[in-house]
Amino acid sequence: MSHPRPPAATFLLFAYGSLKRGQRNHHELIGARFVAEARTVPCFALRLCDGYPVLVTGARSIRGELFELPVTSLASLDEFEGEAYERREIELEGGASAIAYMARDASAGTPCAASEWPEG
Repeated sequence: MSHPRPPAATFLLFAYGSLKRGQRNHHELIGARFVAEARTVPCFALRLCDGYPVLVTGARSIRGELFELPVTSLASLDEFEGEAYERREIELEGGASAIAYMARDASAGTPCAASEWPEG
């Protein structure tokens, strides 16, 4: 007999902007554990809105950081990101997946030629 799996207590978050280590809003990742630097599969792009990057669909592999967080932090992250973003599951290089906050408006801001923010 098969038993249903309990819901996961943690999730992986792909941070590509102000939530990364050393950036302005990293403190919002309460209870986070840094896992590794990571890249998305090549189907995303960055745009700049008010000086910050937003993730949209595109043709690039975006560099960011992967964090493990408690599921209980999702509501506060949703509130922090606000209505301009939607939480989506994305694919990373190597076959893993993670949650990322993507812009609801794929034409928001201006195109960013870089694959990482801040540009390194």
